[in-house]
Parts: sequence; structure tokens; C-alpha cells
Amino acid sequence: MKTVAHCISPYLQTAGPWVYEQVCRARCYRPIVLTQGAINLDAYPVDTLYSAEAFPPLACWTNRLWRRVQNEYLFYENIIRDERVDLLHAHFGYEGCRLLRAQRRTERPLLTTFYGADATEYPRYPRWMRQYEILFERGALFLAEGGAMAERLVALGCPADRVRVWHLGVDVERIAFVQRQKGAKVRFLICAGFKEKKGIPYALRGLALAHRQQPFEYQLTLIGDGEDRADIEREVDALGLRPHTVFRGMLPYAKVVDELSEHDILFQTSVTAANGDGEGGAPVILLDAQASGMPIVASTHADIPEYVRDGESGFLAEEKDVEGIAERILYLATRAEEWPRMGLAGRQHIEVSYSAECQARALESIYDEVL
Repeated sequence: MKTVAHCISPYLQTAGPWVYEQVCRARCYRPIVLTQGAINLDAYPVDTLYSAEAFPPLACWTNRLWRRVQNEYLFYENIIRDERVDLLHAHFGYEGCRLLRAQRRTERPLLTTFYGADATEYPRYPRWMRQYEILFERGALFLAEGGAMAERLVALGCPADRVRVWHLGVDVERIAFVQRQKGAKVRFLICAGFKEKKGIPYALRGLALAHRQQPFEYQLTLIGDGEDRADIEREVDALGLRPHTVFRGMLPYAKVVDELSEHDILFQTSVTAANGDGEGGAPVILLDAQASGMPIVASTHADIPEYVRDGESGFLAEEKDVEGIAERILYLATRAEEWPRMGLAGRQHIEVSYSAECQARALESIYDEVL
């Protein structure tokens, strides 16, 4: 059996569930993990893992210094040879860049998956663009979550014939499907990092406008945290949403999954941030929510139109279009009879195109192509 080295640092935090699905569902390839630091191993166990922080003290110090100065990883080469690794799989474009030294010295093919900011924000910096140019020259293949991200990679200079669209997968067996029914309140959910690209203020303004146009009972839950927390709290207060709003903070993925069945409609009104940062692909919470049977109100940002079928499993509005967002929120809030149909369409969409098991097999077919 051939061996694939999954390279991500650290292993694993916010990227945990959707990267872990790629590791743990391997059938035809033996997975190992190379990382600069290991965390949350109780949630994401793996049989074979090498962490740079576990190196002897001098090697650990040298690796840190080299990583800071040269933006490369030391000491991976011997591990790659000893473990008879056949393929390097870098998770995130910047990780691919840091693996170029090991790739060059071991002559193993390098596959790189891009996920978001690595395709939108990092290229703004000349140092990273220079490294991306080398990565695009030497990398075997590059994976994008959807068509919009694939086009973005080509625009950055990645050879089009080495770009493949590969969808992330979610564990549909783990996520209970619940047909939403009208209750005393419409239960809205936002689950995202509190940063500009998530477009949370536009969802809040859309909700406030919809409620002014036709009042209805609702509760809004926000799961997440981040640099824009204070601004978002001020927006909630300014719009008069505070009496109906609950901030839950950051939650582990397992608790997020539990929360899905307690809500009726998900908001994901992502935008391109002022610094150029964007989703790149689309937030995975869109897959989780649809798998649970939850209708979506989202923007047309990046690959969201590929993740959410407009008019079938949710409704999409243009980025920052508060009136359009409000119109879609009001439609769903006042037509609960539509929820079961849209929820079932969403579940079927995820089962067919985004189930973790199917996508794991598709990923191994890509490994076959590289090797």
C-alpha cells in the first residue's frame, strides 16, 4: 500500500473536521501526518504522526529559526524517506510553499489543496507570490473547492491543466436530518468567524430590515468569535436586535453539529474584505447545515452558488445587498411550509455531491492520477 503524507500545521484546529475526513477515510493509501505542532489529538487521532515540536531541543530550535527566516521546514526529508512516502499532500497553499525544500530533496510529487485565504489574501504579499510561482511550477496538482476558486488559482498563474475541482466532504451519517416545522419563533443561526469576509453585518441589517417590513417572532444565535466581535455587538445593539440575540462564542465541532437541529435557517452572507480576503471556496457550515435539513440565506460570494442551490436548498443575494437579503429572509420567515421541501433538497444535494465517503474515494482517484 502506498503512503501519503498529509502536511498541515498545526494538526488540527479550526480546519479539523474537513481535513480529518481526508485522513481517516483512506482505504487504498496509508496516511501519515507531518506537522509543526500537534493539538486536539483526542478529537482527531491518527496512527502515525510526526510533530516538529517533539524533535530533540536543538533540532526543534533550529527548525523554528529556519522556518522563520527561510519559510521552509527542516528535517522532513528523513521522515519522508524512512516512512517510504509516495506523495506529499499539503493542506493550504502556504503549507505547500514550506514543503518545497522537502519536495526538492526527496523528489516526491506534491499535491496542494487551497481552502480560502491562501488563495485570496496571501497572494497580496510579494514574498508569498514569489513562492507561489515556484509552487505552481513544481507542484504536481492543485485542488480547489469549486469552480470560482479554480479560476482564482489560474488567475494567480497556476497552470490550468494542473488544477482540479475537488469538493470537501462532510460526514452525513453524523449529522441528523430534521424536517423543520413552524414553531413559536423562527430560529436563525450564524456560525462563522467574526471577521470582515464573513459579512455578518449584512445578515444583521437584512434581518432588521425584514422585521421592520413585516414583524415576526424570532431568535438569532451567533456561534463564533474573532477580531470583529466588538463591532458586531455594536451592530446588534444599533439595529435593536439585542433582545432576540444570543452569542454562544466558539464551540467545538461536535457541539456545532448538535446546534444545527435547534435552528431553522442559516445565514452566510460572505463578502470580499477590503484587504482582498475572501472565502476562496465556500464555508463548510453550508454543507453541514444543508445536511441537517436547514434552508440557507447566503450571498453569491465565491463558490457559495456551487454549494447552495438557489431556490432549491436556499436563497442567494448579491454581496452586501441588504435589501435582497431582507427579501429572502422575509420570504423564508413567513413561509415555513417551504422549509421541509428545501431542507430535503439540501440533504439530497449533500449526499450526492459532498458526502465524506464519496469525496474520500474521489481524492484517492486523484492520488492515482498523480502517481
